Amino acid sequence: MDNTSQILLRSAELLAGQRLLLVNPAADELTRELPGDWHVWTWDYSAFLGLRGRLPEHQLSFSHLCPAVEGLEGAILVMPKAIERAEYALAQMAPLLAAGCPLYLVGEKKGGITRAEKLLAGLGDGAEKLDSARHCQLWRTQVKGDAPAFRLEDWQQQIDLDFPDQKVQLTSLPGVFSHGRLDEGSALLLEEMAPLPAGKVLDFGCGAGVLSLVLARRNPGCRFELVDIDALALYCARQTLDQHDVDAQVYPSDGLSDVHGRFAAVVSNPPFHTGVRHDTSIAERFFNAVARNLLPRGELRIVANGFLKYPPLIEAHIGPCRVLRENSRFKVYSAVAPG
Repeated sequence: MDNTSQILLRSAELLAGQRLLLVNPAADELTRELPGDWHVWTWDYSAFLGLRGRLPEHQLSFSHLCPAVEGLEGAILVMPKAIERAEYALAQMAPLLAAGCPLYLVGEKKGGITRAEKLLAGLGDGAEKLDSARHCQLWRTQVKGDAPAFRLEDWQQQIDLDFPDQKVQLTSLPGVFSHGRLDEGSALLLEEMAPLPAGKVLDFGCGAGVLSLVLARRNPGCRFELVDIDALALYCARQTLDQHDVDAQVYPSDGLSDVHGRFAAVVSNPPFHTGVRHDTSIAERFFNAVARNLLPRGELRIVANGFLKYPPLIEAHIGPCRVLRENSRFKVYSAVAPG
């Protein structure tokens, strides 16, 4: 069981038997081991798949918005990686709670929970640390009951981008990859003007949809499918494409779990190459799996940190790998499947 769930179990006397909103939990047995009327909101499709079947369907929500659960006796946020995502979630949770109801924040010390007191400030009359164990902390405030109604438009950003051949506008929400800007890797990939093979194109880990938007306008013979694990990213991608009248499919997938069929091309600024560790095992599993989704002569085009040893992995599973573009930090790779 996840450490955050274990520290919640240590406070079972505060939580058991209540009608509770649980936000961003791990996909473990907490809701079974701690009896209660649980309502779960997650934006992580992997967690949604893991929790499906453990809760009634109407009590589990995968969405960019918090479900409007009535009659709550408390709410718990498991600290997300991005502080701005925590603020976004709390702004939706607090208005659902009556004055005096507890709002809990739990998370690992290395994951930002030390910001708990600041995050909870203004939502209640002070915040108190209830427990500290397993490298985690549990905090609580009693809400004032006067939190303003949540308005999505207050959190949504529109980002204007200029490319040599087009101007675009992205929709972005807190915690979506590269929120509020165009990241350097995607910018480098989009500098490459070579056309993609005509047909279906998969945008893996689509984020706010910038790759599909720009490439779809450059490649009218392509039909794009966008996948991501994050519900907020999927919402943003859908908005981004719709406001530019680009017809594409947008759907959740845990890796390639929900991707079916074969594609003329797969494009990606893949989410598994960030961080400082030189572990390429996740990337290798992806290259092995995505090879089955490429048509003969289908192209894989990705951008990655230049220090990662991707070319041998790509060539082992797909085909000869070329560097299309590079700068001091990133490289754009292309490989064509045999056929």
